[in-house]
Amino acid sequence: MAHLAEDAARHVLDRYVSRTPTSSKLHEEAKKWLPGGDTRTINHFSPYPVFMSHGAGCVLTDVDGNEYLDFCNNMSAIVHGHAHPVLVQAAAEQISLGTALGTVAEVQVRHAEAVCRRVPSVESVRYCNSGTEATMMALRAARAFTGRDVIVKIDGGYHGLHDDAEINMFTGMTEPRYPQAGLPESFPLAQPARGVPVGRTRDVLLLPYNDLAAAEELLDRRGQDIAALIVEPMMGAAGCIPGDVDYLRGLRRLTADRGVLLIFDECATFRMGPLQARYGITPDLTSLSKIIGGGLPLGAFGGRADIMAQFDPTRPNPVYHAGAFAGNNLSLAVGLAALDTYGADEVTRLNAMGERLIRDIPVAAREAGVMMQVTGVGSLANLHWGDGPIRSPQDVAARAAGLGDLPELLHLELMNRGVYVSRRGLFALSTPMTDEHLDTFVTAVRDALTQLRPHVAEQAPHLLHEAPAASGTGSLR
Repeated sequence: MAHLAEDAARHVLDRYVSRTPTSSKLHEEAKKWLPGGDTRTINHFSPYPVFMSHGAGCVLTDVDGNEYLDFCNNMSAIVHGHAHPVLVQAAAEQISLGTALGTVAEVQVRHAEAVCRRVPSVESVRYCNSGTEATMMALRAARAFTGRDVIVKIDGGYHGLHDDAEINMFTGMTEPRYPQAGLPESFPLAQPARGVPVGRTRDVLLLPYNDLAAAEELLDRRGQDIAALIVEPMMGAAGCIPGDVDYLRGLRRLTADRGVLLIFDECATFRMGPLQARYGITPDLTSLSKIIGGGLPLGAFGGRADIMAQFDPTRPNPVYHAGAFAGNNLSLAVGLAALDTYGADEVTRLNAMGERLIRDIPVAAREAGVMMQVTGVGSLANLHWGDGPIRSPQDVAARAAGLGDLPELLHLELMNRGVYVSRRGLFALSTPMTDEHLDTFVTAVRDALTQLRPHVAEQAPHLLHEAPAASGTGSLR
């Protein structure tokens, strides 16, 4: 059995290396100038990442000419695929007029109107360059409005790269852990990421996800100190973990009762509705990024008019907010074109396609004799090994324990079969995709797991079904 497992793993790796020799050479050159060979940690995987040359629709082509169905879509930041003609035209027209004029412009008004009409909580909005900036400025707005310093985030929640967000950014970090002052030992320990001052843990409190009783206890103990509670209605980077609707509505009630502002981070989940509109919940502030820029860098934060009025420069002592490329003409013009071509019908269609994958991929895995499930909402989801409920980042981490190199091998084998997802299993859909593209993805998962089944049997036999079903082809609908 051991030699079968080794053969399966070696076959995957050898095939990947043989298909991507130019990527290998470029990676070695890149390491001379870029630490690790790239500028985004998330892009790295072993033995080396593939270098993409160009994209068209839902297909990426690498520097060796291999094509991949792009189910990663820049970690869900792309919703129209690549080189969408309407967006290309909008970019060309705006470039001819100037990319960042450094002044107010009509396109700001039009994009802001589109955002405010789509997001129930956003009565007025400000622009920045990324989701990191959007959550950072939303928290600053909350602190300024309430006069309080403490914020609450979810243990394992990702809200970008500023210091407040990088406390317990991911589950399973190796940094030292610190008890939360004034809270019982049952609450999560604080873990600042490397480079984040330990002092930040004084003003960032942590909650487990989907646990309303813990939220009520924390707010009862420290509510008078808390400016805001920030939460993703579906945790994205943690593994696409949906928030229970009753839990999210409970957070709205608990925060409102205690004068704590509720911030929904919908940077990733805006593509699904946004979720606050689907669930009928109105937070005080919302952060946005990713698809609102149409493939260009753009972030936004907005909410209640009285909170956002703090940024009005005609008022005494306004909250200062600047940035050379904040609300730049090019990003707004392309982003507006993206929003104009991603209306209710497109959202509904893409969400339905995503829900099909959430149902069909576990069936495909079972046909390969391996237990796998998918969590997510609509057009954004994540693969997970094993079976059973996933309600928190800790559940995701428990599933990932003891898998060895299985996740990496599955990622590489899917690429060998022309399907590109993120290394951690996140996948997102784009509007050029059809049912045939979904069929290809489902079949690739089944066949990749069939290829890897001897390795699964060796490294993680608890993931095996009693006996694999007969392998079929095509759609599982």
